[in-house]
Amino acid sequence: MKFARILILLLLIHGILPQASYASPDVPSAATLTWDKTFVSTAEGVDVWLRINVIGAGPTENVNLKFIYQTFGQQATPNDDYVPTNWRDGTKGAISGTDRFVYVKIDILNNSYYEPIETFQVELRSDSSSTVISGPARLTIAIARSRIMNPAVGTIESCINVGEPNNNFPVSSGEIAASGGWCNSNFSGEAARALDYYRVTQSTTGKLTIQLENTTPDQHDLDLYLYYRDGNGQYQAYKQSINSNQLAESIIDAPIAANTNYLIGVYWASSSGNKVPTYRVNVTFRP
Repeated sequence: MKFARILILLLLIHGILPQASYASPDVPSAATLTWDKTFVSTAEGVDVWLRINVIGAGPTENVNLKFIYQTFGQQATPNDDYVPTNWRDGTKGAISGTDRFVYVKIDILNNSYYEPIETFQVELRSDSSSTVISGPARLTIAIARSRIMNPAVGTIESCINVGEPNNNFPVSSGEIAASGGWCNSNFSGEAARALDYYRVTQSTTGKLTIQLENTTPDQHDLDLYLYYRDGNGQYQAYKQSINSNQLAESIIDAPIAANTNYLIGVYWASSSGNKVPTYRVNVTFRP
């Protein structure tokens, strides 16, 4: 009987006294949204697709993340250089289910007069109490002028190159116009095994032919590569031309899909002298 009374007393004390609370180590971190890149380079008339990633969600975890993206002018002017997002609160979007990214499009306008490189920003913010934005809230878009419509004096170029080291990275590479003539460039200030990148996109399916000429021309070996961007936003190797020595390179009639980003890589494969490697590249398209 005495034992029973003691047991009841212990149970009452256990119910009255506050109990310690322990966090479960199995609880996943809350998923957040973030920009894939914080700087993007484009040219007049070349629209940009911006990727928003889900961070911190498990492979099979369902999410429902709502966001707003909104443009903010800097040197670039809305409705003159680019099409702004919905006024005044931005454009809404969402990522749901097991999706882990989404692309949003910003339309870039083409002016018929000369302008220097101009920038504007796009802000990413939450549209619900359950959505958290991680990383920088704003990314910057730089717009270079189109040399096809506004050529430099004495030379008409088919490519947009906003200067080193921008063309060393796919995300900041310049656009090259198909059937727009030769694009002249070099590896000034760089070392062997450097890469220069150029982007090309067509609105219809067809075939691309790419030619690379070493204009040094008695030194160095340059190679030619073509990549495509897959559904996950990553570039994959597609075609290549890797002749030895100073021989020209070419990729002939490579089939391409409509509205798909392709990346041309000019590779300084090896050095055979002290001259600055110079080259020119040409892209033609036929449906």
